[in-house]
Amino acid sequence: MPFLAIIVDFIAVGLYHIQAINLTSSILLIGLIGQTLITLVLLIFTFQYKGPRFTRYQLIFYRFFSIRYAIIFLSMLVNALVLFLYYLNYSGINPLIFQ
Repeated sequence: MPFLAIIVDFIAVGLYHIQAINLTSSILLIGLIGQTLITLVLLIFTFQYKGPRFTRYQLIFYRFFSIRYAIIFLSMLVNALVLFLYYLNYSGINPLIFQ
């Protein structure tokens, strides 16, 4: 599943580059919908992960993610932030992501 999360990230990067080349309103809407789907897929990956989520090494009051789960979780987190930036760009509030 971490490998699938990396593949989904590459798809998201490709979608970003398509939007960066063509900055039309329809392409930006398609990119927003695509990024929403990518974020939902990664959210499903995050909750459906069956492997170990935490390492055996634990401190008091703190637990570390395993490497595999950290890849999936960070991928979902970054793509959710990018989705927020896409929304800000599409609504015209802040065009930060395509500058």
